[in-house]
Amino acid sequence: MNIQTKFHGTIEVPDADLLLIDQPPLLGFSGLTRFLLLPHAPDSPFLYLQSAENPGICFVVVDPLLWIPDYAIPEADVSDLGSKENWAALTLCTIDPRGGQVTANLRSPLVINKVSRRGGQFVLSVPYPHQFPLMQQEDSHAGLNQKV
Repeated sequence: MNIQTKFHGTIEVPDADLLLIDQPPLLGFSGLTRFLLLPHAPDSPFLYLQSAENPGICFVVVDPLLWIPDYAIPEADVSDLGSKENWAALTLCTIDPRGGQVTANLRSPLVINKVSRRGGQFVLSVPYPHQFPLMQQEDSHAGLNQKV
């Protein structure tokens, strides 16, 4: 299928590469369920989570384990995604346009089953912050806020 993306133009994507985010859906975006992960830039830890249904909807995400090696998702907080060994977690990032601060929402990660490619955004019972600071604008990935 051809997908119009926010930063990569129109790309051809096999259906098998799509993620189904519906268990539960992204908070505030329940009508959008099909997404694609795309690279941000070479050697960048960030990815784009691009909606396959709306080209204007694209989120910056990152693997929380890159910043917090002991980040853990309680199994009781995640439903219907199969074995924990098949899970991958991504956190949505926010870039403050006033100061360039990049934060990650550790409290409500996306959890995806790597085998079924199905997942959802879960609000965890553990007190992780929803605005965990990752970097300032002058850091090495400062170009991130220029594309978002």
